Amino acid sequence: MPRTAQVVEIPGVVESIATKDPFACATRVAKILAGGADRVEVVRTATLAVARRSRPTVPPPHALLALGAALDLSARFPAPELPIVQACALAAAEWRDAPLELPRHAVTGDELHLGRSFLQAVRTPDPLEADVIFAGLLREGEERRFAGDTLFETCAQDIAADGHKLTFAVGTWRLARSLGWLRGDVLLRPAVRVAAATPQDLSEFSAVLREVGRARLDLELAGRNVMEIDATVRYAYGVALQAGPDRIVAELIAGLKRGRAPAGYVDLVAASAAERLITDPAALEPTLLALATRFVLGFSRTAYRVLALFLAARRVASVEAGDVPSPAPIADPAAALRGLENAIEADDAREAVRLALGLADKAEPADVARILARKAALQDAYADAGHSLLYASRATEFASVAPRPALASLAAVLARTPKSHTIAEGS
Repeated sequence: MPRTAQVVEIPGVVESIATKDPFACATRVAKILAGGADRVEVVRTATLAVARRSRPTVPPPHALLALGAALDLSARFPAPELPIVQACALAAAEWRDAPLELPRHAVTGDELHLGRSFLQAVRTPDPLEADVIFAGLLREGEERRFAGDTLFETCAQDIAADGHKLTFAVGTWRLARSLGWLRGDVLLRPAVRVAAATPQDLSEFSAVLREVGRARLDLELAGRNVMEIDATVRYAYGVALQAGPDRIVAELIAGLKRGRAPAGYVDLVAASAAERLITDPAALEPTLLALATRFVLGFSRTAYRVLALFLAARRVASVEAGDVPSPAPIADPAAALRGLENAIEADDAREAVRLALGLADKAEPADVARILARKAALQDAYADAGHSLLYASRATEFASVAPRPALASLAAVLARTPKSHTIAEGS
């Protein structure tokens, strides 16, 4: 039997969230953190409580993803407690008293057999059976790559509700990784239930499979491609993206057949999604899906990740591109950073985007990302379902790869979000 590590929950955290009052919860959690409680253990305590009561809906509740984003931001944030307080307040707003029904048995066996059985249980659907099978793939204190591949492949195939299932699965996996894989079965249970207990849509997946079959693309071989994306490939990709979902998949297949790397293409897809988000708020979920797919391509070594790339690209290509403002000329980066903050507070998305684009060229992206992350943490997570925290975490991470679209899209999201700072002002 594998050794089970002891998890000591921080007193007062669960009771604070269970008040269902975001402000009261924030006040109490802030006091717990000020008293010297370890941030990671506070997040672990909150996460376990939320995971045990998470509703299997699409879109799913956002508290778990916000807690993961808060833990990520707190590691590089000048006021590391605030993102965690915000995420706990959102957990209070989403709190439900009834716990998830638990399976009554356990299974063990060969990984390949369990993986096939899990997919069958999800598609049946049989949420409790899917739950117990997936738990059999996990090991306490260890990240099990096969378990991740199984979950991500299952969720990537299902684009119900704008691909929320893959975004949620990746977010909860990242959270479990940050918490050292203690009680992984509890932490991943919400993602399994969302996959199995909500409506499924495999139509896009079927269309992609048909396209791959007609093109006779070898997915295993394509997954091992290493050729970089050059200017010619970028141009062809851009033309195909404007033509729509079917054309973009055909272009990706052609590029993969010529040896281009899937990792290079997924960066293009994520950057394209962020560019659309600059002008269109409806592009937020496709952008989060593209960034989740980027994580999957870095995580997995199996063929399904190429299909996940196609599905994300189709979703991004379905969002209409807008006219992105030109970058603002930057003479004084420090003054421009202050102007960026002011534009966000004034709800001036266009000016915030112009300044972010100009700063991406004239200042260190990490400095701009730090300012934007701080603005995101000031926003009440319970008021915007945690989207500011979540996108700040993902966009500031992606800024090291594509600073202009990442930073400009985050600035646009923050400027468009109705301002509510009750937690930050009261904690």
